[in-house]
Amino acid sequence: MARASVVVALVIGALGCSGKAELEPAVQATALMLPAATPVTADGGELLLRYRDEAGAWQTATSLAEVPAAARGAVQVVDLGRSPRERASSLFIQLADLRAPGPDGHFPTRFVARDELETALAAAEEAARPTQAAVTMYSASWCGVCRKARAFMEKNGIAFVEKDIEKDKDAAAELSAKARRAGLEAGGVPVFDVGGKMMAGFDPETLLHAVRGS
Repeated sequence: MARASVVVALVIGALGCSGKAELEPAVQATALMLPAATPVTADGGELLLRYRDEAGAWQTATSLAEVPAAARGAVQVVDLGRSPRERASSLFIQLADLRAPGPDGHFPTRFVARDELETALAAAEEAARPTQAAVTMYSASWCGVCRKARAFMEKNGIAFVEKDIEKDKDAAAELSAKARRAGLEAGGVPVFDVGGKMMAGFDPETLLHAVRGS
């Protein structure tokens, strides 16, 4: 699922069919603080429309035609004719469903608490990040290639556990057992265990490929 789809699922839910702004449950308790809803029609007016593209990046538009059909389910509406204070923009965001207008020509909108929306977006971003396989590097203090591998993984943000097979007898026994099971000739270091896959020697491209599963 694309990141934009994840975000839409988190924030839009099922919008009503009327042109009146509806409230999220968490917003109902603070309804007295809500600003007046900005009517949204196909004509647009002084509106800035913010939506997330397929890559999850925010884009802006000033007319409905500029918003891709796939992104119209949850579009932030910013009324440029009103001040941020009048819109209570520090507290609320007005979302519009621009897929189909109601009988009166108005698109359905609702208010979402800004902090809740930002939390949902952050969670969606985190969920969309590719996961990495667990990495263990078996090494030795004198090994120059191990130092290069360590620097490479740190530079590329690869989390790993390093075990020195000369200083740690348990690590040496562990490596020997893993190598036997994998049918691997592990006569030197470094040797990598990437999510259960054993790799002898250090090849940056191969290691990165294995870690990221690409």
